Amino acid sequence: MSRLRHPVLLPVLLLAGLFLTGCAGDPFADYAPLDAASIQRPYPGPVPQTDRSGGLLQRFDQARSFFPLALSGALVDYNRGAPNAPGARGFNAAFLANFNAVTADPEQPLDTQLAAADGSHLMLLRARPDSWGELHHAALLDASDVVLIAMPRDALAGDAFAQTAKHQMARPVWALLPASARVGNGETLPDPDEARLLAFSALLGGATGIVWQGEDNYVARSAGWLGIAPAPQLDYGIQTGGHAPLRATPGDVAASRRLWDAVTQLNRRISRIAPALLQPDAAEPYSIATRIEPPAATGARPPLPQLRSLLKPHDGGLLLIVLNAGTAEADFRIGFARAIRSLTRFDEGDAVAQDAARGIFRDSIAPRGVRLYRITLAQ
Repeated sequence: MSRLRHPVLLPVLLLAGLFLTGCAGDPFADYAPLDAASIQRPYPGPVPQTDRSGGLLQRFDQARSFFPLALSGALVDYNRGAPNAPGARGFNAAFLANFNAVTADPEQPLDTQLAAADGSHLMLLRARPDSWGELHHAALLDASDVVLIAMPRDALAGDAFAQTAKHQMARPVWALLPASARVGNGETLPDPDEARLLAFSALLGGATGIVWQGEDNYVARSAGWLGIAPAPQLDYGIQTGGHAPLRATPGDVAASRRLWDAVTQLNRRISRIAPALLQPDAAEPYSIATRIEPPAATGARPPLPQLRSLLKPHDGGLLLIVLNAGTAEADFRIGFARAIRSLTRFDEGDAVAQDAARGIFRDSIAPRGVRLYRITLAQ
């Protein structure tokens, strides 16, 4: 008799069962949206940037815009001769590491610095303040109108940089990233993962240029600093300023070379996406969510991952950057309002799980890792 009293109950239960079964079988279902801070939009409008002389631009110009990837404190490599002598390398070590600019030690003669920059096809960033007057030279970039913001080395470095940068964006904003340390005081150089985190945190926060501080050489050692170099020495055998130079350990030397190699790879990666970074943020709406993890034995859920993302126009489509600032691997899902026409990882061949018709895809990201995607959406 109870079945006759509720004739619609069975179909409703069947539909509910089918719905739950479908959700349980949907690999894109068990994700929770992250807060608004996970989606960065530093430039909804114009992007102040420089050209190769330091002139200000408000929009990307393929022929003129310049995204500096600079090494600070660089010394001219005399190669035991004048910088324009046969065999002299100028700033070639920096050039071979995919830097496109340097800030040189101010004690070096300006004509020597300019000759070295010319010979190495690098830009020489003009320090501020300086005594160079109104000097004009093809290798000289006047950075007088640029805001340079130092990136701290802590867990909130990216958010701190973004908060500072957003109040300075009427002018080009460059990030000063640490590639040196006073190791004699117990400090250590950033490891490659930390360097990547710092660099991409700055980019997501609105940096339109990066300066790595600084090169390992006898001047830096005499000031008590260990920097980065392709072939750092235990002791350069040169003393300046009346101070005993810092003598590195084999571990210091290995860390310096390891960080140099990591920055070399970062420079190459960033230079390929620099045209996108110098354009306004894409207006395409999207969401980012993280996989729902079961509660721990105590009943508490693990903290949400520290994911940050940025969407830019790129080659007729979109460039999506996803950064994991946390210390644990994270699974995430990206959703668009339109269907996905094409989706590939930038410089990576692995396939990405997606439901193109629904405009969603999912992936995982290592701690302090970054993912770059090329995306086109259906019209």
